[in-house]
Amino acid sequence: MLSRVADSIYWMARYVERAENFSRLLLSTQDLLLDAGAEGVDEAQFWQPIIATTGDEDAYNALHATVKGNDVTEFLALRADNPNSILNCIRAARENARTVRDQISNDVWECLNALRLFAESAEGQAMHRTQSAAFYERVLSRSYEFQGIADSTTPRGEAWHFLRLGTCLERADKMSRLLDTCSALSLEMSPHPDARPLRWAALLRSCSARHAFQAYHRKPDPKKIIEYLLLDETLPRSVASCIAEVHTALLALCGTGVGHQMPEAVRHAGRLHADLAYTTVDEVLEVGLHEFIDDLQMRLNQIGDAIFKTFVLHADEHSHAAAAAADDLTMPALGAYHADMDEDAQMQQQQQQQ
Repeated sequence: MLSRVADSIYWMARYVERAENFSRLLLSTQDLLLDAGAEGVDEAQFWQPIIATTGDEDAYNALHATVKGNDVTEFLALRADNPNSILNCIRAARENARTVRDQISNDVWECLNALRLFAESAEGQAMHRTQSAAFYERVLSRSYEFQGIADSTTPRGEAWHFLRLGTCLERADKMSRLLDTCSALSLEMSPHPDARPLRWAALLRSCSARHAFQAYHRKPDPKKIIEYLLLDETLPRSVASCIAEVHTALLALCGTGVGHQMPEAVRHAGRLHADLAYTTVDEVLEVGLHEFIDDLQMRLNQIGDAIFKTFVLHADEHSHAAAAAADDLTMPALGAYHADMDEDAQMQQQQQQQ
C-alpha cells in the first residue's frame, strides 16, 4: 500500500472519531447543565474543561473574552476557522476518503459524503442553532453507521489495520483528556460535602459508558469509574482496550522483530499495553491522576509520531529517492489531507493536539 494511501485512511478514521467524541462531549455537557441547573452554578465551570479537553484554549481565547455555552458550542461545532471543529473534522474525513476511493467501499464513501453534506447544509446549521442536541445526535448516528459499515465491508488487510489504528489511537487520546478534566475532583462519594456525583456521571455519559458501568457497579464510585475507563479492557472505549488494539494492528502491519530490529511503533505500543495491563488504579492515584495522564499523553504522542515516521515519512523518503534516481521529477505530495493546511502541519501530518 502506498504511504499516502495508508496515511489518508488513518486520518479519515481519526477525524470521524474526533467528530464523534466532540459531539458526545457537547451533548453530555448540555445534559449535565440541565441536571445542575437547580443548583445555580456558574456555567463557565462546566464549559472551561471542555475547551481544555480539546486543546484549543488559545484559539478560543483569541476570539472570546469569557467562557459562555453558546460561544463554546459554536466554536467546537461549526466554526470554519477552527481546524478541530466538528465541521472541519467531517470535511477532513470526507476529503481523505475521496483520495482513497478505490480502497474503501462505496457504502463507507456514501456515509461520509452524506455526513459532510448535512454538516454544511442550511438544515444542519439551523438544527444546531435551534436543536443542538439533535445535531449532535445526527453526527453520532452517522459515526456509528460509519463504524458499522467499515467493520462489515472492509477486508481484514492493510486498509483495515490503518483504519483501526486511527480510530483507536484517537479514542485513547480523547478518553485520557476526558479523565484529566476530572483529575481535580474529589474522590469522595455522596453524601460527603465534597462529592461531585453529577460530574462523574457526566464523564460516563460522555464516553457512552454509563449503562455498561452500572451493570457492574450500583453507585458512581469515582475510583471505580477511573479504573473502568482507564484500565478495563472489557470496555471498548477504555484506554487499555484501545491501546491493546493499536498494538495488535501494528503487529499485523509490521511484525515484531527482535531487539533493535523491532519497529519503533510496535515497541512504544507494546510497552504501553503491558504497563496498562499490570497497573492498578491504586498505583495511578498514588502517582496522581493528572500526572499519570500527562505521561500517558506523551506516550500516545510517541506512538503517533512513530506511526508517521514508519509508514509515511520513511516510506516517502524511499519512494522519492527511487524517483530521483529514475530522473522522475513528478513526485506525489506527502500523506493525508488536514483542515489546517499550514506548511508545518502539512509536512509533519500531525494533529495530536498538544
